[in-house]
Amino acid sequence: MSDILTPQKKVFLCVDNPADHELIAKMGRALSVPERVQIMKSLLNASKSIAAISKELDIPASSVSRHIDVLAEAGLVYVMFKPSPKGHIKYCSQAILEFAVSLEPVGTSQEKKGYTVEMPIGMFSRCQIKAPCGMTGVEEYVESFDDPNVFFSPKRVQAECIWFDQGFISYNFPTDFPRDCRYSQITFSFEVCSETMYYNNEWESDITVCINQREILTFTSAGDFGGRRGKYTPLYWPVTSTQFGVLKRITVDEKGVWEDQVLVSDKVRFQNLKIGEDSTIRLDIGVKEDAVHRGGVNLFGRSFGDYPQAIVMSLK
Repeated sequence: MSDILTPQKKVFLCVDNPADHELIAKMGRALSVPERVQIMKSLLNASKSIAAISKELDIPASSVSRHIDVLAEAGLVYVMFKPSPKGHIKYCSQAILEFAVSLEPVGTSQEKKGYTVEMPIGMFSRCQIKAPCGMTGVEEYVESFDDPNVFFSPKRVQAECIWFDQGFISYNFPTDFPRDCRYSQITFSFEVCSETMYYNNEWESDITVCINQREILTFTSAGDFGGRRGKYTPLYWPVTSTQFGVLKRITVDEKGVWEDQVLVSDKVRFQNLKIGEDSTIRLDIGVKEDAVHRGGVNLFGRSFGDYPQAIVMSLK
């Protein structure tokens, strides 16, 4: 396996969301200097050392290093170190595929009629999983690792990262949403990746999502991501272990099932889910026994990984 990371993320920011302001400013500052834009272009097709970038662009290595620090702080590049006879060589690679900044307001009249709730990842209602598995929180590990029997410890509510090799974990979302409008769309978003020992950026896993016990889709996670610390990952967590995931967005509406805003199936539609008929809405996430790529699951909370959120459900 190569230890050079492959860019995975598409980042979408909005000026109407105060939580995005700092990152918008950092990215704007990072790309405000022509030399940094040239460096990003240089990294489009390959990871490179500081010396290689310096030679290619005819920019002093000290200046390249300073530019890379600014780009890394904005999350635009990864920085890694490789051993060499003279110490360590600083290597850089592209971190994201795309980012966009929306200048539109988010509080439209249609969205005001919607309903959103965020579920901490430790507040699962049931699970049927196989080891290796574990949970960890903001400040320390949650119970012992590789023992499915501890997953219903009261301490599970502290979990900010949960992982398991195979099986399913379930969350029950409330149905106390306003009933004065007709809903036609449900969306779940969560940060997720595969699971293996330490990390492996090329470790695929087929992850299945069910809503109200109806199978919605199976998507393939590209890897168990590490190599640099997640933006919100606690400092006590070893940098040699899983660090972050991708933000997955699953939507079901009257047309069918959407994965990250791409229509992937029309076999299940919103009306098939019977939203609101029971006291809860059930979400299952896991890896099936007969999956082609049985590569496990990592789920991330607000204080772990790259995105400050747990599992978010929204109705429109």
